[in-house]
Amino acid sequence: MRWPLWLCAGALSAAALVACTSDGNSSSALDEHDPRWKLVFQDEFSGHGRPDPDKWISHEYNRKPNKKGPDGWWLRENVRLTGHGQLEIRATKINNRNPDQDDDPYDYASGMVSTEGKFEPTFGRYEARMKLPQDPGWWVAFWLFSDRVHHEDGSGEDGTEIDIMEGFGWTDMISHALHWDGYGKAHQTANHKEFRPGIRSGWHVYALEWSETEYVWFLDGNEVWRSDAGGVSKTPVWIKFSGEISTRESTAHQWWSEMPVAKRMPDRFLVDWVRVYERVELPANN
Repeated sequence: MRWPLWLCAGALSAAALVACTSDGNSSSALDEHDPRWKLVFQDEFSGHGRPDPDKWISHEYNRKPNKKGPDGWWLRENVRLTGHGQLEIRATKINNRNPDQDDDPYDYASGMVSTEGKFEPTFGRYEARMKLPQDPGWWVAFWLFSDRVHHEDGSGEDGTEIDIMEGFGWTDMISHALHWDGYGKAHQTANHKEFRPGIRSGWHVYALEWSETEYVWFLDGNEVWRSDAGGVSKTPVWIKFSGEISTRESTAHQWWSEMPVAKRMPDRFLVDWVRVYERVELPANN
């Protein structure tokens, strides 16, 4: 999940589709008996404490440093299982973690989990049921990533960041995006935004079908976008759920971020479940 000004350039669909209900769909949009798909990965996030270490890792570092204001960290302690069958990623106000480098009165933190080194598929259907945050100043994502995204060769076939969903804490806008050729001057992107009134007030199922020829995005079982921009990636990826907080002027005053408000923390991003399916090639009918 990246946050430069590319978001402002996407095609906006405000009322093209029916607005979501507050609860959304509670289960997979797939028929569990559909022979075209085989379940190959899932997590229902049962239990307490840390997510299953056989499936997930978390990185911890200063994700969004700012020399002119509070930093935005990724901390492992901000990712936990709720005990009610959910993964929770929190946004919090924390003590200044690097007082030897700046004199900020406080910092901010969120967190992430990924299947890096644990489960790295290519193609398939990816879906998760999630509830978005409410407060301004941070944004969350369900995305697929590989270090090969940094290859700059004019093509996304050897590595593309695939944003299944990005949600923003103060607006009912949802973004779906692709990024390839790194994040510098060669960076290329394609994206689509959906304005869905009430999207943050309930649970919704976000999904992506990724084949050798295209990507197709779904929200609560309804197709919202399809693309083959960059040439469809053929590279294994890992799954990521994350939150981001930044107080940089270049970020915090964009429509999709806004400045965090310390007194409104903590806030949370919830994931009820995640599932990955592999497409099954069925024999041709005689």
